[in-house]
Amino acid sequence: MKNIVLIGSGNVATHLGITLKERGFNIVQVWSKHINNAEILAGKLRCDYTDSLNKLRKADLYILAVKDDAIRKILSNLQNVAVVHTSGSVGMGVFDNNLANHGVFYPLQTFSKDLNLDFSEIPICIEANNNKFENELINFGKKLSEKVVKMSSEQRKQLHIAAVFACNFSNHMYTISDKILSKSNIDFKLLLPLINQTVKKLTDNKPSEVQTGPAKRNDKKVIDVHLEDIEDESSKEIYQLITNAIIKSNE
Repeated sequence: MKNIVLIGSGNVATHLGITLKERGFNIVQVWSKHINNAEILAGKLRCDYTDSLNKLRKADLYILAVKDDAIRKILSNLQNVAVVHTSGSVGMGVFDNNLANHGVFYPLQTFSKDLNLDFSEIPICIEANNNKFENELINFGKKLSEKVVKMSSEQRKQLHIAAVFACNFSNHMYTISDKILSKSNIDFKLLLPLINQTVKKLTDNKPSEVQTGPAKRNDKKVIDVHLEDIEDESSKEIYQLITNAIIKSNE
């Protein structure tokens, strides 16, 4: 799997392409439905680019790093090639029988183009339609990451759900915190040591073992004061919902 075609030009494709290039792989071509985006990423990777699926160049592996709802349509344009998608929530059923070697190469991380990441620390989840291709993908993944695991479509779907709670939902909580603090002219960064310590605890403990706060203590007086002080109704509802869930989990 020396020669790679990247189908996609977004956050995942950008980080994956740059890392592959750094590890000695040859990025043959970048495809994007937006030719300008394809050109930008191809410029970073020093490779060809196109916005036509009919003009894809020959490669050992085609990596689909696109939105979930675009995967099936793109796959319908591919035949007799080795291909993987990078989605956490799309199962193996999306693949067409015309593809002898197909699978999933899912890097479990949140990606932003302008933020550097150490890909060696990113878990990569592998699934394939046959043992030979699975082993090839595992070896391929180990060139990029120290944590490569085999995972079924059902397991990966559950992992993706858990990731939404752990990452996307928690970040929304940070957004709410930031809005609350900004009204009192307080810098959100004051919370970073608290956030970092909370994450650090999880290295050696289960999340349920390090839960703290008024809901954990079922401190109704503090909870009532907080609810009274929260002005935004949506944030108030979230506070009450999460508080109730924590209290119930500790009964």
